[in-house]
Amino acid sequence: MSPDAPIDLPTTLPGRVEGDLLLGSPVPVVLALGVAVVLLVHARRAHRGPTRRRTAAAVGGASALVALAAVLGVNLWVGYLPSVQTAARWVQTRTWTPHATSPEVPAPPHARDPRHGRVLHVTVPSTSPGVPDSPAWVYLPPQYDRPGSTARFPVVYALHGAPGTAADWFAGGRADATVDELVATGHLPPVVVVAPDLNAGAAPGGTEPLDVPGGPQLGTYLRTDVVAWADRTLRTRDEPAGRLVVGMSAGSLGALVTGLGHPDVFGGVVALMPYAAPDTPAVVADPRAAERSTPTSVLRRRDLATVQPVFLGVPGAESPAAGQALARALRDAHQPTTLRVYPGLGHTWVGARTMLPYGLVWCAGQLGWVAP
Repeated sequence: MSPDAPIDLPTTLPGRVEGDLLLGSPVPVVLALGVAVVLLVHARRAHRGPTRRRTAAAVGGASALVALAAVLGVNLWVGYLPSVQTAARWVQTRTWTPHATSPEVPAPPHARDPRHGRVLHVTVPSTSPGVPDSPAWVYLPPQYDRPGSTARFPVVYALHGAPGTAADWFAGGRADATVDELVATGHLPPVVVVAPDLNAGAAPGGTEPLDVPGGPQLGTYLRTDVVAWADRTLRTRDEPAGRLVVGMSAGSLGALVTGLGHPDVFGGVVALMPYAAPDTPAVVADPRAAERSTPTSVLRRRDLATVQPVFLGVPGAESPAAGQALARALRDAHQPTTLRVYPGLGHTWVGARTMLPYGLVWCAGQLGWVAP
């Protein structure tokens, strides 16, 4: 597949069709506003005496419903929690506590829908400085659980933004539903998806997934601990050509820095909503760390004979300048690169999950991934 070849995808992808969603639907917003209006009308009609308490309650209830409608409206635009199931995953991640990991994934239920893979919530042990054992979400394609199967699968490592959690690519990103559809329609071979938490044990904040001077070594955790855990626990293709690192926003910076900096680990990179330089204060304050965390600087230190496909996805609401600069640098370094701008999309999870399948299909073609 040439870098600028068109990508033909099915029209039933989760990023395009939202009919099965609840929290990402305008219905709850309209209902909340409607009930709030009724309560306010009731309050205006109430006067003195015993009705005052009821009036105050009506106003308070209306205010709460307006606030709820505002929250749901923002969620509708951002697309972070598009369904009840994705909201449950987010809650499960926020209430996670470390637990021992099994050397093998648990057996699937006896009766499973063969059209859908399964999703696991796991603990990934850490040996990296400043990074504790952390949660991750894992998607296994339907083909993984076929009786007697010994097939090994490529792995997509999906990095959340900042702030963010391990659940993001399985909540707002809907990576499992996207891969299900791409595999079912023959656009993508069966793949495993691993989405690690890159907050170093802290509450979701502004941390970029980089090696921070005097702080958590998140880039090291990704390329060593997370990859090693997947290779010893899952039936993976344990080679660079079998690994793709994907990132959204701050995750795209981490994907570019760690992916391009370690072609011996990752075979390709998908950077959605990319930017060209770090803004973590401790990294910016250290010139050597800043250089190690800037994609164009990483490229200059690479062996020119090394080749990795890189997909850059830019939402139309953003300036394409950073993506264009990265694309020029990558092409000057003789890396197969495509830059695609998506009109009508913003810096949101709706944008991320809409662009994701294009990056997966393009990079899979570049890496020669085929169905087993």
